[in-house]
Amino acid sequence: MLNEVIELLAVKKDAWYLDGTFGFGGHSSAILEKGGFVIGADRDESVIEQNKKTFEKEISERRLTLVNSRFSELLSNEIVKSHKYSGILFDLGVNSAQLDTAERGFSFQTDAMLDMRMDTRLGVTAKDLVNGLGRKELYDLLENNAQEHHSRAIVGALLRSRLMKPIETTRELAAIIQGAVPPRPSKGKSIHPATKTFLALRMAVNDELGEIERALPTALDLLSPSGRLVVLAFHETEDRIIKHTFKTWEEEGLGVSLTKKPMMPSEEECMNNPRSRSAKLRAFEKRKEE
Repeated sequence: MLNEVIELLAVKKDAWYLDGTFGFGGHSSAILEKGGFVIGADRDESVIEQNKKTFEKEISERRLTLVNSRFSELLSNEIVKSHKYSGILFDLGVNSAQLDTAERGFSFQTDAMLDMRMDTRLGVTAKDLVNGLGRKELYDLLENNAQEHHSRAIVGALLRSRLMKPIETTRELAAIIQGAVPPRPSKGKSIHPATKTFLALRMAVNDELGEIERALPTALDLLSPSGRLVVLAFHETEDRIIKHTFKTWEEEGLGVSLTKKPMMPSEEECMNNPRSRSAKLRAFEKRKEE
């Protein structure tokens, strides 16, 4: 939803923008092309190092600055807080590079150790959670993070499996879940039964919901008057937090929501990029100075 994001940001020449989830830099590239200046943040240090080469020209021209930071660290980062921003973007979730890098352990499409850390400085991995959490903790994780309807069956299977040996790899975990969940008929292409469990674990390892809850007020503080916050969410739990926060801010007179309902990707975009099919885009404009 690149075009929609850039339109909602209303990019102005020589204004500053914060891309809180830099990733491949697609959104930031579009901002730079329109004459904006960008601070690009990402919690994955390998993403920052890679993009220092990819965007060497823009960095040398001081139109782009890259920082390795989580959402919760943005307000304490000296580079980030040295500016007020006309627009801030959060593109939530895991980026394609992380999904496609087998050794990161985000996907069951390839076999790898259960890691799932976006920031490798974190100590806890998905393997630690799968093998260390109790029955209620695992159940709550699946229910709260991913609304998994087969939580009880999956948790039971995990507890039985790890009694015999620790659960260590992505394929091993996926197979256990597949064996625990009854097959369901589907008219079209159905998702793998392990999809929601992997999502729930990834969110827990990286404290994604907590980071979002901390990021939103930070962003409002960093915005200039009439500045815009644009957020792309990829599942219902994330979007619910954003929707509630924007509504509360509006009621408190802090600004106005620009998207009463979330914007969704077009059919054409979903066909070209299947990972975008669950995207929900919302935007908020901070009030003007009185």
